[in-house]
Amino acid sequence: MEQQERLDAQEAALDALLAALGVVVEVPPDERVARLAERAPGYVQYHRIGHKRQAAYRRLEADRPAAHRAYPLVLAALLADDDPSSPRWLAQVLVAVGGRRRLQEELVAAVEGGDPLRQVCAAGAWRWADAEDGPLAQRFLTARREAAGRCPDPWARARLAD
Repeated sequence: MEQQERLDAQEAALDALLAALGVVVEVPPDERVARLAERAPGYVQYHRIGHKRQAAYRRLEADRPAAHRAYPLVLAALLADDDPSSPRWLAQVLVAVGGRRRLQEELVAAVEGGDPLRQVCAAGAWRWADAEDGPLAQRFLTARREAAGRCPDPWARARLAD
């Protein structure tokens, strides 16, 4: 899966979440971002996504009932975020409103039955789900290995095999 497709999927999931929350995000122009974008295609969108993620996180942290109602959309946004570090923000919200066990089960299910992007994002989010060793962690590792073994996408296969 190409970087642009991944960024588009991530931004679309965040846009759906923000719309449900009634949050509008304005990203001010920044010369540094423009300069970085000259060397890194997609950086403007990546930067905008970061602002959107933080706006969603702030709203969800401040309004627990909204976080409960938006759980499926928060999970969808988490499962579209392939960045190594940023999933922690949305994972924290999901752990707070649904519990770590529920989130871990959702991540295992995404690896077992999701498309390659969801599988990779679930694998990346696992570390932020406060996972402990045990049967569910073993099931996750098994599902991840199996997903890597059958994955047709070289990018996703490499990420799942890590």
